Amino acid sequence: MIRRLARTGAVLATASLLLTACSGTSDDTKPKTAPSRHPVFDQKLDRQMFLAVRETQKAGSASFTQTLTLETKKGKAVQTLEGRLDFAKNTGDANIRWKVPKKFSDAAKDAILGRAPGRANADAAGRFLVDGRNITYRAGSSDYWLRYGYGDYDHSQKTLDQLRGTEAPVGGTLLEGLGGAEAKSRQGANYQAEVDSEPLWEMLPGEISEQLTSEMYTPGVARTKKVALTVSLDRQGRVTRVRADLSRMLGKKGSLFSDATSLTMELVLHEHGRSKPAGGTDGGKVLDAAGTVRSIHDVKAGHCIDFSTGQRDVELVVDVPCAKPHDGRVFAQATYGGHAYPGRSAAKSQASRACNRSYGRVSDDWTADSADENSYWYMWSGEYDWQQDGKGRTTCYVVTAKGAA
Repeated sequence: MIRRLARTGAVLATASLLLTACSGTSDDTKPKTAPSRHPVFDQKLDRQMFLAVRETQKAGSASFTQTLTLETKKGKAVQTLEGRLDFAKNTGDANIRWKVPKKFSDAAKDAILGRAPGRANADAAGRFLVDGRNITYRAGSSDYWLRYGYGDYDHSQKTLDQLRGTEAPVGGTLLEGLGGAEAKSRQGANYQAEVDSEPLWEMLPGEISEQLTSEMYTPGVARTKKVALTVSLDRQGRVTRVRADLSRMLGKKGSLFSDATSLTMELVLHEHGRSKPAGGTDGGKVLDAAGTVRSIHDVKAGHCIDFSTGQRDVELVVDVPCAKPHDGRVFAQATYGGHAYPGRSAAKSQASRACNRSYGRVSDDWTADSADENSYWYMWSGEYDWQQDGKGRTTCYVVTAKGAA
């Protein structure tokens, strides 16, 4: 009995030692979990703007509103750009509209809105859709869309190119260039930063940039100054607000905006990851720009035209059916060859005589819907076009009240 109890006691003692040993080993070797680092806030300050843009893109989508405000002694000109960004699919949509004070000079309005000869200014509002292949544009005065492929427009005009972004599907927002900005200070999720003026200069609409001082940025010259930014992020490090003060770009001698007191741009992003997909054409008719947008000099006499092409080139028009609402109607074309460019005054006089002769001869059907009775307009080749074409051209047209058909 004693021998059996001893064996039992020995076995129990051994088991107890084993349990004690296992328990001690587990406590001493258990790995400790390192605190996770924030993808933006815990990184180096000079990289945080770049990383914030990347976190914004990782959200997959966002809605945005951006305002560009030019404040002058005659009032404020404000451009509002708002829409949706789908980073995952590289698509986006936006509505654009301008409010321009009536007190602005005609030349200042032309610089902001662009010209449509005979209708004063181009549309102050429009809508566009952007994807990897096309930019689809609808003017505020049109009931159809124009679809531009990459090779369907003049890239030197940069107007449509501005609509295609590099950091976001829709261009022209303060996301462009933000990845290259440098944060100077941070308080919580709010930053003071600086960015080269070049990307902001390039995204300014219309001829506004031509009215700004070249001391900030000269295209093609490696000399650029900084623009101050204020930036706000959310808890995830995604961009929610960016404000740029571009007032240092003002002050160009002889500028149309010589009385301007400030120029600012502000972007607000929201609904990160929850924004609705980019919209479509809502059933509206879509025209291929390659087949309908052309120089007014290439429109046949008797055809009807719209002036709003989405590009800031006064000679470009949309060739549309006369049975539909239209902006004007071409009633004559004239060509001059065999001699060099005669100078602006002589070329204009030549065009005026040609259109005056034609106006009295054409069918009343081609001029009856003119908005101003017994009046017409004409365009003629400038020196560059005359030399490029080897000839001069004149186009005569009447301007109709929108809705005429």
